[in-house]
Amino acid sequence: MLIIGAVLCEGIVFAAGESIQSYDLDTVIVTAQRTETRDLETPATTTVITARDLKEKGAISVYDALERVVGVHSYSYGSGGEDYGGMYSRIMVRGLDKGTLVLVNGTPVNLMNVNSMMSSIPVEAVERIEIVKGSNAVLYGAEAMGGVINIITKKPDGKAGGSITTTYGNYDKNYSAAVNGDKFELFYKKEYRGAIDQYNRLYTTSTKKIAKEKGTKDAIFLSYNITDDLTFNYAYADTDSHFRQYTYNKSTKDWTTLYKNYYYYDNRQNVSLVYNNKETDYKSVLAYNKNRFRPGGDATTNTDLSSYNFDNQKVWHLRNGKDFLVGGVTLQSEHYTQNYGAHRGNFNRDSYAVYTSYSRQLTDDFTAIVGLRGHFVQANEYDAAQNILLPQLQTVYKINDHTSWYTNIGKSFEMPACNSPFYGSGAVSTAIKLKPQEGWNYETGMKFIHNDESLKLAVFNMKIKNKFKWVKEDTVIFPGGDPNTSIQINQDQFRNTGIEIEYNKKLNDNWKYNLGVSYSNPEAKNGNDNWEQTGAKLQYSLGTTYTKNKFTANTDFFVTAKREMAFYNLQGQMTPVDHRVPNYVNLNLTLQYNATPNDLITLAGYNLLDRNNPINYNEYWSTPLNYRLSYTHNF
Repeated sequence: MLIIGAVLCEGIVFAAGESIQSYDLDTVIVTAQRTETRDLETPATTTVITARDLKEKGAISVYDALERVVGVHSYSYGSGGEDYGGMYSRIMVRGLDKGTLVLVNGTPVNLMNVNSMMSSIPVEAVERIEIVKGSNAVLYGAEAMGGVINIITKKPDGKAGGSITTTYGNYDKNYSAAVNGDKFELFYKKEYRGAIDQYNRLYTTSTKKIAKEKGTKDAIFLSYNITDDLTFNYAYADTDSHFRQYTYNKSTKDWTTLYKNYYYYDNRQNVSLVYNNKETDYKSVLAYNKNRFRPGGDATTNTDLSSYNFDNQKVWHLRNGKDFLVGGVTLQSEHYTQNYGAHRGNFNRDSYAVYTSYSRQLTDDFTAIVGLRGHFVQANEYDAAQNILLPQLQTVYKINDHTSWYTNIGKSFEMPACNSPFYGSGAVSTAIKLKPQEGWNYETGMKFIHNDESLKLAVFNMKIKNKFKWVKEDTVIFPGGDPNTSIQINQDQFRNTGIEIEYNKKLNDNWKYNLGVSYSNPEAKNGNDNWEQTGAKLQYSLGTTYTKNKFTANTDFFVTAKREMAFYNLQGQMTPVDHRVPNYVNLNLTLQYNATPNDLITLAGYNLLDRNNPINYNEYWSTPLNYRLSYTHNF
């Protein structure tokens, strides 16, 4: 389900006179089975966010659009998925940290088990986003434990045109332009981010106040059709951010004494060649991802992250189209370089896999899908070699033309991050060889999709073993362990059981609305053999859209509640824990007016309740009440 809510439209391009009146809820899904299937025929919980949805929501980033979907959780350090230096924001499906794989045009973009690379794709360049919940490791490999998110970008359509947009807000200003020709689409956006005096919750005199200073971001996306079947894509994002830390001043009894001054320069790039021949059902993707991080002032994070990815797949349609067989091979090479501290160095990892999935229509109403993946990870300086076999079984039963029941049972895994040996600029421990965290995902659900109405219900259970955990070396290596060196071990288990309900309804030509509820119980076992809550238990949403002639109004109300215990207690210490992370409650409103077929004016208000909304368990806050006024001209 898409939260059809209210945020500002910033530079999303629609050609003059383009109709956006269609409202098809039974969409075609390409991610869940690596071939086109209708939503009702797909054995997984799926959510599709289209370019039209992004326009109505006015999502300021891909991250912003995703974190309003029930069952999807975010861990960020600012609104819209902002990072805090080398601490990366990320999106999680069903509560498993670093267990969600993000794709761009079918190619993995996660780096070091974190999916923050998605911020290199401007939201204006997105054609659709497909969210597939549940294990999908057979088809996509490592990190697809909680779910897969596929960002599918716009392709040139042979039409010439473009747009310019300018936006003014009390915290953000930006300018963007788009040009599309016969074989290319080009997007550029310049953002100016305002200062925020207080960025985190303060406890006692022992904690530090974080202030966000002014920053900028440049983003570029290019898609070029080399041939009808071969497309070149390039995404570039360059962000300058500035943070200050203040300590408590006992004389003035406030946080006014400057402690440290951090500057971060973050450059991200994504390059891909996509060959897709629909006549032969053959697809091949070659991609390169890079993240270059440089410090300034008191900052020390100085790293280079990169990966090469190759995926080659073929689909065979059998028995007059009743069945299909998917087969493919993937190759991946990951690289990490630390350029700071006493332990500079490089870590690399190579892996390859073969996979297959066979969909068999057993009766007119019942289909079964069996999948298998062999994934092989080569040893390096830190990790032992791994040979992993992943099975999957799915079924779809067609109750009637508008209702289906599905099951999805699959095994999944995740390797430790390629940079796991490093912890800041401190010592590096390679004394323990980590195993992959792996486990099973069980899910069943029902879908009802008919005309302008849809209802989806899913019940799931996740069980993961060998979950990664940071500990001090002397707690697991004795004698000789260093109490000042942090290392990763396989200690925790993770489990989550939950239910998700999503409802969309178009009432008439003017009104539509959506409801969503998710209740789950994400837990991990700690070193004392006790289960501890690790994420929010409850999410619910309500969104409405009203359209009349040239006017559109959107509202978006989203709540994350019954959250985990906070990292710091009320005295600013890590122990003992004494309170939960407060609820996240967000209300947005957007008003749009098409003055002419080519001119759009948008006024949007965010966080209208002006809450100090914690966006992670360290209790960093989202942006206070803010507004944006935007003007877009299409040509």
